Amino acid sequence: MRNRLIKNFILTLFFYQIISANEILPIEILLTGEASDRSLEMSGLAWYNQNLILMPQYVNESKPRFYYLKKSVINDWLKSDRKTPLNPDKIDIIMPDYFNSIKGYQGFEAICFIGNKAYLIIESKIDDKMKSFIARGSIDMRNETLRIDSEKIVEMPLPVNIKNMGYESILKYKYRIMVLFEANGLNVNPEPKASFYNSSLKQKSSSSFPNIEYRITDITELDNQNRFWAINFFWPGEKKRLKPGKDLVMTNIVKGETHEKFDHVERLVEFKIDGNKIYKTDTLPIQLVLDKNSRNWEGLVRMDKKGFLMIVDEHPRTMLAFIKKP
Repeated sequence: MRNRLIKNFILTLFFYQIISANEILPIEILLTGEASDRSLEMSGLAWYNQNLILMPQYVNESKPRFYYLKKSVINDWLKSDRKTPLNPDKIDIIMPDYFNSIKGYQGFEAICFIGNKAYLIIESKIDDKMKSFIARGSIDMRNETLRIDSEKIVEMPLPVNIKNMGYESILKYKYRIMVLFEANGLNVNPEPKASFYNSSLKQKSSSSFPNIEYRITDITELDNQNRFWAINFFWPGEKKRLKPGKDLVMTNIVKGETHEKFDHVERLVEFKIDGNKIYKTDTLPIQLVLDKNSRNWEGLVRMDKKGFLMIVDEHPRTMLAFIKKP
């Protein structure tokens, strides 16, 4: 009896390792038209009702625009032969002159919605000093416009100054907005926190966040149990900047085949908000099948219960992809 239990235990461990070693291949959703221009550097995704909003980091100064795809169009594409590119429609942005009013302006980093109100993170850099701001606006899909309020922009204090690192993620939590800093590794940000702002952009509270190595570049909306997923990404060229410690996400988990082969990391990690703290859940991370060159994933949303949609900025090019949930 004892030998049988030991054998079953070993088989269970072996089966767990096989499951954890699986990687998911991103399915590229081909884009055409203005939204496919890599110079826009797509930086965020968010759902507004049944519309997927694609947010560039660098909007055109003379004709600033975001873009959108209807969920039904994406679903139809996934059911098709997947060969015909999608051409996202345009949303005209009516915005303050951030190009000149924010010194060192570096564009938009994240977006979320509460009703028809849009909340956006903006980044700047002056003499290697990073700054992040939160702004508010309102969207009118009937007229395909988004107006950003010139009176509502607030600087968010950064926990640490690291080149090209700022607040990169935003979500709706009850009637507040949660923002999350990009670098949360033990050696660069020992006590990371998520900050909460009200609809008037006043900081109201914060929650502890676990030390997660590498970068977190975007997060999904919450589910009905206050869980969300995050892009956890690492480009080896940022090793000196991020000073990675032990990768606790992969404790007792076997790396996928391509993650064993390459130094870069592309994966999704699940978290849960529980009162005044946020913790990583026991759900296995979703490791993506890697290419030889890393892809800078910048946007993430859920795609119903099927999986996720993700977007790459300019490295190596604009790329919208569907990630099937394991």
